Amino acid sequence: MNEIPYSSALPFPVLGALILVPLLAAAFVRSLKHARHIYAIGLGGAALELVLAVMVVARFERHTSALQLVERVPLFGNFAYHVGVDGISVLFLPLTALLALLVILHAQVASKERPGHYLAAIFCLQSTLMGAFVALDLLLFWAFAALELVPGTLLVRSWGTGPGRHAAARRYAALNAMGVLLVLAGALVLGRVTGGRFSFDALLDMPAPARAQSLAFWLFVLGFAIRIPLFPFHGWLPPVMAEGPVVGVSVFLVGAKLGVYGLLRFVVPLLPVAAHRHGSILAILGVVGMLYGALLALVQTNLRRLVAFACLAHTGAVLVGLSALNVEGLSGALLVTLNVGLSAAGLYFVAGFLHRRLGSTEIERAARLSHRAPLLSFTFLLVGLSTIGMPGTSGFEAEHLVVVGALGARHGIMAIAVGLGSLLGAAYLLRYFQRAFLAPAASPPGSPAAEAKSTRGKSVRDLSARELVIAGAVGAIIVGLGLFSHPLLEVVDGSVRAMSTRLEHAKPHSSLVMHGEGAP
Repeated sequence: MNEIPYSSALPFPVLGALILVPLLAAAFVRSLKHARHIYAIGLGGAALELVLAVMVVARFERHTSALQLVERVPLFGNFAYHVGVDGISVLFLPLTALLALLVILHAQVASKERPGHYLAAIFCLQSTLMGAFVALDLLLFWAFAALELVPGTLLVRSWGTGPGRHAAARRYAALNAMGVLLVLAGALVLGRVTGGRFSFDALLDMPAPARAQSLAFWLFVLGFAIRIPLFPFHGWLPPVMAEGPVVGVSVFLVGAKLGVYGLLRFVVPLLPVAAHRHGSILAILGVVGMLYGALLALVQTNLRRLVAFACLAHTGAVLVGLSALNVEGLSGALLVTLNVGLSAAGLYFVAGFLHRRLGSTEIERAARLSHRAPLLSFTFLLVGLSTIGMPGTSGFEAEHLVVVGALGARHGIMAIAVGLGSLLGAAYLLRYFQRAFLAPAASPPGSPAAEAKSTRGKSVRDLSARELVIAGAVGAIIVGLGLFSHPLLEVVDGSVRAMSTRLEHAKPHSSLVMHGEGAP
């Protein structure tokens, strides 16, 4: 694979800086005592990280599948610090940087306890995610994915809002550690083929035999299925979302879809024969998970749990697009992942706004919020419409490409299922909006419960200036990408087409293997 070193575009290793800056910011905020100074340094570090991420996108050459801004430093043996970006990974960087900045801004609004420790955990989480998104060595990717569990678990355990946060943190850590070990096992299977080399280019140049591909494929899929999460490995997600921090780690869990990225970055391009052979199983699991998550979201009365099951449903759409193994399907899977990261994070910010005002995100605690907080109500509606792929929002082109990809792969039933999933998505999101923002109090007029709810409704304030910045940033990106999606497609096109070509070349071989006529 062609590699373009960072020195041809920038005078310094910008990807290394994206990993290092959050760690330095974490050290600074951890050492400070005054909240004012902590948030000043935190916002400054997060803003610098966002500038670096935008710089990467600005310097990124479109319409090419080459790995760009590459940094490679041999460490020991065959293990190396090898990082770079292409159309698959580059857009995850500004998304992660933006979410970190908005999370820190929200933490200042919500007056988090022990802000220095909290921001340090956020920055450490951001650093590991950045490292995973730019890693071009499979073991380096695995190391960052494993380290990501430490600050994630700490955030759930120490800053969760529910009484079961300790149990939720233990479940999150245990199940995801199991997934990380399965990913390591898959990496070691591939490493045997290359003589212990784990760099992306070496793994591409020396494809594994069909049997080894199938074994590695299922090890990777099972490992990433826990992290995504994919039905039926989603047991840790609802309790973490309901018991953990209202924003904090919840935003990163839905905003940085590391599991889906692992499938797109490593599994599909490195295991093309296995992808053809077993892709239909992934599509079936995706459809089941899509309908299962949507139906469970339909009966939720708590916004945090609703978004958790909505994420499970949208992950199913990602797998349908990915299993199509064509340009449209792969592009759609990538864009749905990015859109869900943005829109689901936006819904969790709304949940944070509601929790700050009402002490809960339950429907029964709200009544006619649209009258008292119209900007908050509009933010929920706009982000919700993006989640279901409404035209004019960032979700429309993504969902459309998944359907086109499924039809192109002659998966008509899967395409219909994606449409049904969007319909159910509209049902559960608009149902919550109607009951929480438009409907009057459920208690009989004049009753103590109705009077208490009416009093709460009158005391609810609309978005503050800082909250309006958060809502405005998310809303502007949703509308901007919805109206001008072509630049986004240009960024991913070169890498997606190269992956699709590789898959097409492997297709005849997969056919022979399936019929028992040999293996490459």
